[in-house]
Amino acid sequence: MCLFFVSAGSLLVFMGRKASFIRMTASNAGIFGTVLNLYSKNHEEGVKKKMSSDLLEYVELTQTEISQLDTAQTVFLMSVSPIEVHGYHLPVGTDVFIAEELLGRYAKVLREKHPDLSLVKLPPLYVGSDALPSLGSLSVRATALEKILIDYGKGLAKQGFRYLFIADNHGGPRHQLAIAKASAVLWEKHRFYLIDPFNLVFRRMVQHDEELFERTGLGPGNCGDDPDSHAGTNETSLMLASCPQKVRENYSELDPSLPAEHTGGAKLVLALARSLMKVGAKQAGRDLEHLANTLAWVSSNPMKPYMGDPKLASAKNGEAMLNYRLEEAIKLFDRALQGEPVQIKPMLWNLRVLRFLPE
Repeated sequence: MCLFFVSAGSLLVFMGRKASFIRMTASNAGIFGTVLNLYSKNHEEGVKKKMSSDLLEYVELTQTEISQLDTAQTVFLMSVSPIEVHGYHLPVGTDVFIAEELLGRYAKVLREKHPDLSLVKLPPLYVGSDALPSLGSLSVRATALEKILIDYGKGLAKQGFRYLFIADNHGGPRHQLAIAKASAVLWEKHRFYLIDPFNLVFRRMVQHDEELFERTGLGPGNCGDDPDSHAGTNETSLMLASCPQKVRENYSELDPSLPAEHTGGAKLVLALARSLMKVGAKQAGRDLEHLANTLAWVSSNPMKPYMGDPKLASAKNGEAMLNYRLEEAIKLFDRALQGEPVQIKPMLWNLRVLRFLPE
C-alpha cells in the first residue's frame, strides 16, 4: 500500500500546472488544426499537380480523383488490338505490345505540346476482329468490338469527357471498319472523339505512299504492305525497336513467306479489283486488291503464320516507322484538340457491311 500526502502549497502548484497544461493543450490544438488544414490544402494541390503532369492509370484513380479531372482538358489513351499469332518468332501479344509503345510516345509528345492536359491511360484492350485464323489467335466479331468501343466512349462522354485516342497495330479489314464505325457513331451522337491513327497509316503502308517512303527510308516489301503484311520485316522491326527482349532469336533464321497464288474467291476479288482500276475507280480497286491478297494468303494450304521476310528486320527500321506513326498521330490529335472533326475512312470503307460477316 502507498500513501500520498499532499500539502496545500503542493496542491496549488499542481493546479496551476494543470491550468497551464490546459491552456497549452488548447493552443496546441489550434496549431495542429492550422497545420492539418495546410497539409490538406497542399496535399490537394499536390494531387492536382500530379494529375496534370503524369500519365495516370485510370484503374488506380478513386472516384474523388476522377471527379477532379477537368473534363475539357482530359485525354484518355488506350491500346486496342487482338491476341494473334505472329509467326514462329513473335508472341501473340505483339500488336498490343507495339501499340503500348506507341501509346507511351503519344503521351510524351502530348505532354510536351499541351502541358495543361491530364492524360489518363485505360488498360489495354486485347480485343480485335480478323485475327489470323491460326492456332493461338483469339478473335471477336467486328460488331462486338464496335459495340465495346461505342460503350466505352459513351460512358466517358456521359461523364463530360471528349477524347479517347487509340493506339492500334492490327490491319484486319473488319477490325479497322469496326473502329471507324464506332468513331463515326460517337461523333454523330455525342460529339466525342475516338481516333485511331492506324486506320490512316495502314492505307499508306499498303498503297505505297511516297511521302511515307521518303520520311522513313522504307520501301515496298519492308513497310507493312501486302508482301510484308504480318510478322515480316516491318512488324519484326517494330518489335525490335519496342521490346527486343520479346523477339525470339530464330527470327534471323526464318525463310521468307511469299505471297500466295490467287485461287477461288481471292481470284474473283482480284479480277473485280482490276476491272475497277481500269474504269478509273482506283481507290476502290486498290482496296479490293488488298482484300484479294489477304484472302489468297489466309486460304493457302499450308498457310505460314507470317508474311514477309523477318530476317531483314532491324531496330533502325522499326524506329523509323514508329516515329512516322507518332508524327501522323499527333497531327490528328492536335486537330481534335482544336475542335476540328476527325473522321478517318479506312480501307474498304465503302464495303463496311463486311463487318457484319461472322468470323
